Formats: sequence, structure tokens, C-alpha cells
Amino acid sequence: MTDPIHTRLLDNGIPLITEPIPQLRSASLGIWVDTGTRDEYPHEHGISHFLEHTFFKGTDTRTARDIAEQIDALGGDLNAFTGREQTAFYVRFLSDGMHAAADLLFDVFTRSTFPEEELARERQVVIEEIRMVEDDPEEWVHDLHAGNMWNPTSPLGRTILGTEASVNAMDGAAIQAYLARRYTSANIVVSAAGNLDPEALYRLANTTIGQISRPEVPVPETPLPVRGPAGSHVHHRALEQVHLCVGGQGLAAGHEDRFAMYILNDLLGGGSSSRLFQEIREQRGLAYSVYSGHTSYRDCGEVTVYAGCSPESAPQVLGLIDTELDRVCTEPVPEPELERTRGHLKGSLMLGMESTFNRMSRLAQDQFLWGAPQPIEILLNGINQVDSAQVLRMARLAFDPSGRCVTALGALDALPESSPAPG
Repeated sequence: MTDPIHTRLLDNGIPLITEPIPQLRSASLGIWVDTGTRDEYPHEHGISHFLEHTFFKGTDTRTARDIAEQIDALGGDLNAFTGREQTAFYVRFLSDGMHAAADLLFDVFTRSTFPEEELARERQVVIEEIRMVEDDPEEWVHDLHAGNMWNPTSPLGRTILGTEASVNAMDGAAIQAYLARRYTSANIVVSAAGNLDPEALYRLANTTIGQISRPEVPVPETPLPVRGPAGSHVHHRALEQVHLCVGGQGLAAGHEDRFAMYILNDLLGGGSSSRLFQEIREQRGLAYSVYSGHTSYRDCGEVTVYAGCSPESAPQVLGLIDTELDRVCTEPVPEPELERTRGHLKGSLMLGMESTFNRMSRLAQDQFLWGAPQPIEILLNGINQVDSAQVLRMARLAFDPSGRCVTALGALDALPESSPAPG
């Protein structure tokens, strides 16, 4: 059976990776730029996200309203998002609208004009977004936690959205300087998955995004991240709940131990049978939301446990988290639990492959990390081969007590001593 994934280089060297799935009625197309918050200079804080917004504010041939009306008429979804290391622009569309949807996305990406009057309006939109995040404590605590896990002057410790002051300072000149430095052909991948015609998409891509100029100088190196001090950090705010994050060291993307870290994260807080979900929510009823997550960057990573609870329950919840982290650092995971966790991870992975957006995203990530698509069997086999000794080693790396970072947001002036509830 031939490989359904096609990889071709556009005239300027940008890879176009396509995965045709003819039995579907839709497809997803994305333009991925290997740049984000950690690639910004201090005076550019938030420019990756601001720039992502402004691409949609008009091109040489379309107004912002034209763009919105045309994607709605196609029954599709045109959007973008910014992370700490990547920015993505994508369109999801019905298969018979591929040419029109791709033409719209490529036009937005290659011919945006960034008119000053639109920039002025969008500054206010982004400022309202910053305020909205600060009104969502579960989201805001993760931003605060990043500033504690990583030194706030380090790029990974800064918020993605920027500040009101930094956003107000952004103008057309700043945008053009950032585009010239980071939006180069060496930093871009185009990927697509679903019911699509790879050859037709290649022709359209090559006449648009394939004409972006190559950089004349190498892409600047990203500074190494700086870890913040371990310990507890309290951010007082009059809220009904206290929002807690407990973090530790993770792994860089592509690390050889990544599969064991996936298992550790999942058994702690990745599903309804995970240890923290069962102990804190199901057995004790102390929180509605409790979970964990592992984030990998180019050269480092972080693991974070989150729980939201009443101020009165905060000592118990923090104590239960600490107790479970201590346990996973000292006791091997029983084989039945390990097997259950393997099954949950593999199931989540395979169910995610039902989405053309997830498939398209995975193609781009594989290209950035490995330079080629990776068979799904590599992930499945890697998960299957994890044993309890590897999980124990990852737990000790991630959650050594001396390196844990705790962030609390809520009606507390200080973080009380943790004390687990009676068994």
C-alpha cells in the first residue's frame, strides 16, 4: 500500500505536506510559522499574537468584511492562533470549496496590507482580550504560573497576549520588522488533510505562498529559557475559588523519554480514572476541575497540575496533590494501572485522528520536529513499551520536591501549609 501522505517543496523551499482522505466531505489547510512569544524581543511583547489578528484586516483585493463574508458563504472556518513557539493560520472547508478556501487563506497570508486605521482598532480588540483573560481565573492562573515557572523576564515567562502598554506601542513599522525577521520561508510549513486534490493545491500554493522570498540571513537563535525559583507564589484576588497550579520540569519536544512522560501526565490527571481526578473530585468532592498537562518546547518542557477549589479546601487540595506527587516519585506504578493508562492514551490519540484539523496539525509538527511525517505506529509502539521504572524516573525528574513551583490565585493572602484531608 502506498503512503497517502505527499510532501513537495514549493519554489522557495517551503514544504507542502498533504494527506488525502477521499471518504470525507471536508478538509483542513494550515500555514504554520515557527515563531511565537519566546521569539519576541522585550519591546515586542505580544507582537506575534497582535500580528496574527491583523492578517485578517484586509489584503490588496479583499477588505476585512470581504474576508468574513466569503468564508461564511463557503460554510467554512478561517482562523488563527498563537503559541509560545508557533503561530498557525488555518481554514476548514467542505471539499468542493477547496480552491476558494485555499485562495482566501493564501491571500490573507501573502497579501495583507496592515492598514493603520485597522491596526488602531485591533489594538483595542486585543486589549479587551487581555482584560477578558484576566476575568477568567482558570486561564489567568496559567499565565501567572508561567511567569513563576519561568523567570518573567524570560520569553517563556511572558504572556502570549502582551500587556496593554506593549500592545498600544505596536505600529506598522514594528509589524514589518517582525515579519522580515520571523516570517521567512525557512520558518514556514504548509499542511493539509482531508478530501482534497494535492496537485491542485500545490499549483495554487506555489503561485502564492511559494513566492515568499528566502531569508538573506540565518534565522536568529532563540535565547535559552531561564527557570524561575521553586516555591510558592500567591496572587490575591477576591474570587469564589482558589485556583492552584503545581508545576515541575518537563521534556523538550522529541525527547527519547517523552512516552514515559506522557504516561506520567495521563495517570496523574489525564482522564476520569486518573489519580488526582479520582482522589480530589470523585472521592472527596473538593473540586470540579482537576487535571494535569505536559507542554514541550524546542529545548525544555513543563508539567502542571491544576485544581480549582474553595479557599477553605485549598490546604487539603494542595496536600492531596503533594501526597500524590510524593507517591508517584517513590512507588512504582502497578501494572494494571499502567496498562489502563496506555489504553487511554492510545485511544485518545486514535480518536483525535478522526479530525482533519488534528491530522493537518500533526503533519506540520512532524515536519518542524523530524523533517518528515512520522508513522502513527511510532507513537503507539512508544507508549506500549513504557514500563514502571521509566515512569518513576520521569516522576522524580518532574516533581522532585525541591523543584516544585506552586501558584495560587484567589482570596488568599498567603498559601497555607498543605494538609491532606483524613482518609
